[in-house]
Amino acid sequence: MNGETFLDRIPCGILKLKTDEDLTILYSNQAIKALFQTPASLQDMVCESEYPELLTEIRSHLTGEAASFELEFKAKIQKSCIWCSLQLNYIPEEEILYCAISDITCMKKFQEHLRIREEQYRLASRHSGCLVSIYDIPSRTLSPSPEFSRTFPFPYTQPLSPEFLIENGIVHKESVTDFLDFYDDMEKGIPEGKCITRLKICSGDYHWFSSQYSLVCTEEQKPLRGIISYQDITDQYEKELAYQKWMEYMREQKKDCIGYYEYNLKFDLFEEIIGEMTQTMPEYVSNSFSSIMNYIAENHIFEEDREMFLKFFNKNQLLYHYYRGNRSLRLEHRRIRPDSTVYWGIGMVQIVSDPYTDTIKAFILIKDIDAAKREALNLQELSKQDSLTGLLNRATAIHAIRNTLKNSQGHHILIMLDIDRFKQLNDNYGHQFGDKALHRAASRLKSALRRDDIFGRLGGDEFIILLKDVAYSMDLYARLENLCSLIGSALEPEAHISGSLGTAAYPEDGTVFEELYEKADIALYHAKKHGRSQYAVYEPGMSMPKL
Repeated sequence: MNGETFLDRIPCGILKLKTDEDLTILYSNQAIKALFQTPASLQDMVCESEYPELLTEIRSHLTGEAASFELEFKAKIQKSCIWCSLQLNYIPEEEILYCAISDITCMKKFQEHLRIREEQYRLASRHSGCLVSIYDIPSRTLSPSPEFSRTFPFPYTQPLSPEFLIENGIVHKESVTDFLDFYDDMEKGIPEGKCITRLKICSGDYHWFSSQYSLVCTEEQKPLRGIISYQDITDQYEKELAYQKWMEYMREQKKDCIGYYEYNLKFDLFEEIIGEMTQTMPEYVSNSFSSIMNYIAENHIFEEDREMFLKFFNKNQLLYHYYRGNRSLRLEHRRIRPDSTVYWGIGMVQIVSDPYTDTIKAFILIKDIDAAKREALNLQELSKQDSLTGLLNRATAIHAIRNTLKNSQGHHILIMLDIDRFKQLNDNYGHQFGDKALHRAASRLKSALRRDDIFGRLGGDEFIILLKDVAYSMDLYARLENLCSLIGSALEPEAHISGSLGTAAYPEDGTVFEELYEKADIALYHAKKHGRSQYAVYEPGMSMPKL
């Protein structure tokens, strides 16, 4: 088989061009002749409007050195045009261009279809208030829209990937799994998908985003690109989460309550009543809030506490708290049992906006706290305060913490705290100044704690705190950061002091005081290793150095 016969069997066009002014064709194989009817020069194959630019491009590579390069052009075929890929190899000593030509019309149509689809999606997303990015699956890189880039903080000079966004803290740690699954579905070729994740915006805050993608595939149905839209749903989603969490909590609490009420503040209507009122409410009591609460006050509340009870359980007062942002309310009060004995109860109210109807609801739970309240009152009478700070002294604080942990069903955080370099503070400024620092720091910390939290001084510059019944969803790191900040500003502008904190959690790190104390102390040691005004949360594997 001679060379020309071999070239005629290659499934693409082969050209040999002279590098003269017209780029004269010295040889063309059968594929070229069949497609272009035996052209004499390259110009005979190219659409008139395309040729000048193509010629300029080719001549820019003819620099006297061997070169291989690739170009695209529109070729004229009778009355129509097709897109061709032109691969060229320049041999300067021969003044010859060896070329291979392939029809890429289908690929160009696909690219144009993709471009139009992406542009339509981008415009539609802009009008719907969404942000858009395009995920190129083969290279695993994201191409953000301008709106996307203005919303999320990341270095513009680096290629974006799902892992890059995670490593740079743009994806909240609680959303990492869902975020990776979302991209994994695209790579698996699942046509559409969505997820809800927390992402950091330019302000530094984390917002909830609903993300959805539509997949673009090749003709062989291999995943090529994911067109992703992001919609900020923070307000609505947080309302839904709060509503769902409260409903779950209430379902548990209903089991041993005195009374449970679901009240629609908008329509002045009780939607559910469980407990004390289900059997005893007479017919003359209407379903209005004031009527039912007046009846309860008259028949179930200790006389000295009735006025306080009615002031607290007042429709307008509840709405006032709601619009001021006070959504969780508590009232300890004395109640009367059927045998006329007096006992302590607590009324807990959660006021929420129903995320599905926008009505305002009050969930009211009444519980018997008589044993715990009387124990607390006895403890208060017996306890002695620390004379310098006014806090609980060591013995009282530890007793109170032990009593809380005993048979507790809640979630608590034990915090060990001390003032950094306190001895140096005393040496430099005197013990009177050191006492002032302890008093001011204790006062500021106490103002940031809830009434039910336990706060005591163990001695010297050491303090202990028990955050009682905290939600698992509480941002503990933000809370510790705030406590460190309060210590730091206690004596400013007179002087700057700092404190370090270590924490352990009940029941994860221990169920008795000694276990929690030891682990919080270990965490405090690790915090102080990293300098001043630091905090650390106990993790398995932490330990004190061996002496």
